[in-house]
Amino acid sequence: LGGDGVVGGFADGLSDDEPPAQRVRLDRAEDGDPHPEDDYNPAPHHKRNVFATNGDKFVFVMVGLPARGKTYIAHKIKHYFQFFHSAPTEVFNAGQTRRKLLGAKPTPGFFDPKNAEGSKLRESIAMRTCENLISWLKEKNHNDVLGRIAIYDATNTTRKRRKWIIEKLTPVLQSRRHLIFIESICDDPATVDQNIKSVKLTMPDYAGREPGDAIKDFKQRIEHYKISYEPLESKHDDKLSWIKMLNGGENMTMNRIKGSLPGQLVTLLMNLHTLPRPIYLSRHGRSVYNVQNRIGGDSGLSSEGEQYAKELAEYVEDHILNQNLHSTALNAKHARLYTSTMQRSIQTTRWIKHTVQPDGWVTMRPRRFAALDEVYAGKFDGMSPNEILEQAPEESKRRKNDKLNYRYPRGESYADAIERVQLVALQLERHRDPVLVVAHNGIIRILYAYFKGLSREEAPYVDIPFNSVIKIVPRCYTCEEERFELVETKNGKDNKKNPEEKEAGKAQAATGDDKKEKEVPSAI
Repeated sequence: LGGDGVVGGFADGLSDDEPPAQRVRLDRAEDGDPHPEDDYNPAPHHKRNVFATNGDKFVFVMVGLPARGKTYIAHKIKHYFQFFHSAPTEVFNAGQTRRKLLGAKPTPGFFDPKNAEGSKLRESIAMRTCENLISWLKEKNHNDVLGRIAIYDATNTTRKRRKWIIEKLTPVLQSRRHLIFIESICDDPATVDQNIKSVKLTMPDYAGREPGDAIKDFKQRIEHYKISYEPLESKHDDKLSWIKMLNGGENMTMNRIKGSLPGQLVTLLMNLHTLPRPIYLSRHGRSVYNVQNRIGGDSGLSSEGEQYAKELAEYVEDHILNQNLHSTALNAKHARLYTSTMQRSIQTTRWIKHTVQPDGWVTMRPRRFAALDEVYAGKFDGMSPNEILEQAPEESKRRKNDKLNYRYPRGESYADAIERVQLVALQLERHRDPVLVVAHNGIIRILYAYFKGLSREEAPYVDIPFNSVIKIVPRCYTCEEERFELVETKNGKDNKKNPEEKEAGKAQAATGDDKKEKEVPSAI
């Protein structure tokens, strides 16, 4: 990952009259391709070495009162390491164990620390949850080298309980540094109330109960836990590895956090919050190369693409910048704009206005990221599918067998692109105001799959149509979605063919493939 102009780096804040940053390609030269057409590796190493956990086993233990976002954080950690690092990760939730053993609705006073029978049952639930975690941690992966990450999701509010966890897990971990406590603290009553109303009322515990009664009961549960709550503190827990988060990452304190994967964990936690906010995803307008049925390249927009660019600017003005975000913490006028460094992405946003707000904020200030550039087709960049089929017929079979890891000769794979796109995904996690991302089919597929909770294996097959905006709103346990077609299409193609399409005859956009593979590979 490098600076401007390098795949995975950033090209930021360029004006519209400046040329996009050029990506460094070791296999290309100004005066032509140094490799003749028939001189490429016929059996390339398409598999990439995933980061995963380098063979280590980690356990992250959640700590905190109810309604502090612990389960949300736990599942975010799980999906982040599964999606971006291909690490086997699982969450072990004490509440789910309780429901399996005792039923969905706890008896009155079950969480009262003075209730001896309830305390005994809670200890047995903690024991069963921990045993399930240890059993899973001891299982072997398919290649026995990636290691595993287990997340123990419970309140764990006392030092006695945390000491017991350490004693149980130390024998199955390489060192104490592989056991990290993550405490979530929230001292904002409004945020706690919002968490209770938006998440806890949908729990099986309160199915069929009146909202007011359920809220009262859950707040009583919180008060029970407060009686014995002992937060992580340096004077008592100096020898432990822990991370303490205040109000969703507004303030973070760390102790004895060392190593690459714990560093990745810290980076993720620094960017997380629980406020719902809209993210808008869009492919660039149809380009000249799309019309000519050529993959990759850096061509400009076709006439149809120009039409979409103008419609997109109107959509931004009418819908993104003039919406009720249902929270005083969000500001629609502070909306952001992300594009790749490629012409077709930049040109798609050139009609969007960049108004300076009274507080000095530039609405939709364009930021350009090389990390958002399309999956690089390498030797096939700029070629038509027929040309690829003639020169390398075996590539189609390789791609069908493993679309995620297939790497174009001297190019990229989806797995390569996922690794660089995580930089942008983390920024999108951090933002609390609307963001519009205009990029490419493969890249939008990756971002969509991540926020919708899909696996990395599903990402290459997500349907991302031309001429449409996809609005997603990440919430604690769901991700809402709406799709808006700005230029009318029919059966995946516009009703009115533009002049370039007529001239191209049967040309189709090579970047529009779906789960049913074409005979020849495309750039995405």
